[in-house]
Amino acid sequence: MQTFNIKIGGQAGQGLVSIGNILLRAATQEGWHLFAHQDYESRIRGGHNFFQIRLANRAVATWENDIDVLVALDEATITLELEELKADGVVIYDPDVLGDEAKELVNRPNCIGLPFAQVAEELGQPKIMANAAAAGAIWALLSEDIKVLHETLDLMFMGKGQQIVAGNQKVASAGFERVREILGERPRPSKPAHPGARLLLKGNDALPLGALAAGLKFMSAYPMTPSTGVTELISEYGRAANVVMEQAEDEISAINMAIGASYAGVRSMTATSGGGFALMTEALSLAGSAEIPIVVIDAMRPGPSTGLPTRTEQGDLRYAVAMSFGDFPRAVLAPGDVEEAFYLMGQAFNLAEEYQMPVVVLSDQHLADSYVTVPPFDLSRIEIRRGRVVSGAEAGPDYVRYQFTEDGISPRLYPGFGEGLVVSAGDEHGEHGHLIEDAETRQKMMDKRMAKQRLVEENALEPVLCGAEEAEVVLIGFGSTKGAIAEAVDILNSQGVKAQGVHLPQVYPLPRSLEMLMKKPARTYIVEANYSGQLEELVASRFAVKPTGSIRRYDGRPMNAKYILDQLQGGVGSGS
Repeated sequence: MQTFNIKIGGQAGQGLVSIGNILLRAATQEGWHLFAHQDYESRIRGGHNFFQIRLANRAVATWENDIDVLVALDEATITLELEELKADGVVIYDPDVLGDEAKELVNRPNCIGLPFAQVAEELGQPKIMANAAAAGAIWALLSEDIKVLHETLDLMFMGKGQQIVAGNQKVASAGFERVREILGERPRPSKPAHPGARLLLKGNDALPLGALAAGLKFMSAYPMTPSTGVTELISEYGRAANVVMEQAEDEISAINMAIGASYAGVRSMTATSGGGFALMTEALSLAGSAEIPIVVIDAMRPGPSTGLPTRTEQGDLRYAVAMSFGDFPRAVLAPGDVEEAFYLMGQAFNLAEEYQMPVVVLSDQHLADSYVTVPPFDLSRIEIRRGRVVSGAEAGPDYVRYQFTEDGISPRLYPGFGEGLVVSAGDEHGEHGHLIEDAETRQKMMDKRMAKQRLVEENALEPVLCGAEEAEVVLIGFGSTKGAIAEAVDILNSQGVKAQGVHLPQVYPLPRSLEMLMKKPARTYIVEANYSGQLEELVASRFAVKPTGSIRRYDGRPMNAKYILDQLQGGVGSGS
């Protein structure tokens, strides 16, 4: 794989995300495979943020450390990020924002001073078009032709009028020509021979799109980083799909609204992050007792408490598995990339309705906010299974909501769709839904509900494997570590080390086949982004097996292949 890395650094409010988005759209149109992630502080303005783009000639699913082009909108980008630049890398910086010390650092070949705002003003355009100058300057290192960049600017700004479009195109051309004049012809990143159609999406796009494809009809949520993008997409596009979207006053109201909508018979969900998920625990127990389907997206971020609200971690796994108080059936899914996030939402709704239980989908900031190019989704792969739903005629007037069955799944009637009365309760109840206190019924009802948990485990989603079948090294992970593990496995195999990657799209209940993978005659390492090794703990409690070692990251930054390989070469051990 041939790759090319661009890092744009600056302060919040300077427009680095706008520059990144322009480049992403143009580069996708030009045919590259892309992966891009953002690093931003919890503030509206100021601080040091960056937007990093990786272009490749084949599918790519993680980021790299070494930078080919560094674009500095502020001084901190030079002082903090310059050491990541490759020996032949290019720096494009705004000289108007650099102090004397930073100017000394860029006093070397392949460093181009370009006052972005001044370029715009010299052309009679407003300073806000400085972003177009930066995008044009970067594009000169990617392509000989600025046509695709102009087309992208046209698409992005056509709603603001032709004058704005033309102004941005003019400024972008100036930045493009300035870099070409200084650097001349340079090798450009390779593109695939036959790129084909691709979508450019982030996790917070794929999750709600998957929900819409799976038949979502109601969502309620309270905004919380990094899950807010899910809510925003449903708010923007849900009405076209006849979806009701309600921004609740808090997370408690949000999940209770969603449970109420599900009780009435529509597919419902909510989305939140750790602190909001904590507020939902009582309602999740209600859904478990009343056997009402509900899907919850938990986009993880570092805790405890508010922690690092704009950064990434996988510290909610233990909490998501526990979910709430008391024993009741549940499942926890964990998509590892954008494509899997889309398709796994269909699985989440099917599980919730077939087993009449809560299902949590674990995302995290890195998956939520990272962009990647993926093939167009195949909607024929989305199978909608509503479970054991009966019509009013089938249920009859003597309908029994919690009928005891061998597999624990009771026929479900939507309220108001027949003569039968649908009674649901959070207190312990009998078959008809009325409250009880006797020991015998309590035990029968617990046995009934937990019989479903056994079915969930028997039908758990299988691990996704990559690399060598007969491996010397096995790397096991869940969620957004998927791409980093896959690339680390590729590198190890290319170096003559037989390696296999194991990604778990379902982390609770764990698939039984994982036990056999763990017991292979290989060195096994569990890779996860938390301090205490929550996946390792879960595996040990379920199968009584421990890995050879563990690779953990908990500084708020995302995992990548280099981090994994560095840990392996450093002789990682259990608990490291």
